[in-house]
Amino acid sequence: MIMKIDYIKNQIKVAGMVIACTSLCSCNSEIEDGTTDIDSWPLPRIEVTYPTEFEHPGVVFTVEDIERFRKIATQQIQPQYAGYELLSADKLSQSTYIMNGPYDEIYAGEDASHPNIMNQFGNDFAAACQNAIMFAATQQKGYADKSMEIIRGYSASLKKPVYSARQAGLDHVLMVGNLCIKLVYAVELMRYLDGSGMTNEDFQGACDMFKRCFIPVLDDFFSITEPKNKAVGNFGVSAINCYMAMAIVLDDMEMYKKAIDIYLYGYENGSIRYYIDGETGQCQESGRDQTHAQLGLGMMSMLCETAWKQGTDLYGVLRFLASNLFSISMKGYEYTAKYNLGYDVPFKYMPELTGKYNWYEIDEVDKKEVASGQRPESRRGKFAPVYERVYNHYATRLGLGMPYVKEVLETKVRPENAGTDIAHLGYGTFLYCSEGFE
Repeated sequence: MIMKIDYIKNQIKVAGMVIACTSLCSCNSEIEDGTTDIDSWPLPRIEVTYPTEFEHPGVVFTVEDIERFRKIATQQIQPQYAGYELLSADKLSQSTYIMNGPYDEIYAGEDASHPNIMNQFGNDFAAACQNAIMFAATQQKGYADKSMEIIRGYSASLKKPVYSARQAGLDHVLMVGNLCIKLVYAVELMRYLDGSGMTNEDFQGACDMFKRCFIPVLDDFFSITEPKNKAVGNFGVSAINCYMAMAIVLDDMEMYKKAIDIYLYGYENGSIRYYIDGETGQCQESGRDQTHAQLGLGMMSMLCETAWKQGTDLYGVLRFLASNLFSISMKGYEYTAKYNLGYDVPFKYMPELTGKYNWYEIDEVDKKEVASGQRPESRRGKFAPVYERVYNHYATRLGLGMPYVKEVLETKVRPENAGTDIAHLGYGTFLYCSEGFE
């Protein structure tokens, strides 16, 4: 309860949202013994717009994006073309890629009878996605054929939900949110690209696989009502992002609205209300290490980008300050970029909802691992490929200043590559940077 009280108080103080104040003033805030009943207060509503019908292709990339890809590839427009060269050279972007699977089942972790195959199927799904993007950019049929080979193979082979090979844990939820999502991106692109070779039967087979193997995993995760039985924030936001993407592929508006509802109001670490502190921009996992903090932010902006393409502005929710321009997610990116650039940032104890992960200084886990010899150097300053997408939205689309993210791009990561974490799609300079196109 203390966590929720602290969070709501902070949002009231920082956001100053009229609707929040109205709701709170209308409640009886004290009971007879002088303690608060704030947990019974309704959270302020956040108004967002839903599409009347879905844009296709519209899972992250639209027709407009594809037209931009083709101009970049043919006209060698910089700085985007440098990103295209990185993507086109990657081993997972080749029409000659040799698939590891398809596997009859995929799972997280390993035990005596289950070897670890995460990298193998993860690479297959990434190859399906990257070949689909290369086909979109070049219209070379070999890329489409490779993407379809992987989509068809797994659609036919996977028969049961993704699961964890360990007795306990939710790593299989993360595998769906971080790895299987790339197969979802591939299916959406191939469905709507002329000449891809995807038939109605192929598409139905892929959709059936999502319903059979991926969606039940996420529905089970979302049905957990006790936060202590869930996980840190990057799990939740990854799951929400994947669920939303599948909703669009399936033309399922109820799924789409469910994903957004969980993102806005879910009582879990992956909700926007609990992942980023509205006062400082500190993330729920900033006290852990920078790899996981950037993973959570990256998945959050993927979700926001997909929603934006469907006419739903999640980038802008929980705005604050008198200008009403700066959103809480924008502040989270600036905080993380600033810290990883080497600047000092404020840090405070930030309770998280499972009650299992209490960090009292920034990078607490990372520092302990370095001190004990588990890790040769800190993960601070190791930039994940997640900055182009968010900079393109706030700075290029909206004209807002993001000085620390801009510094990351200009001095550290541009052109963005795939990064070292298989969870990221990467290649943001090519895929998202629309400077010169707006």
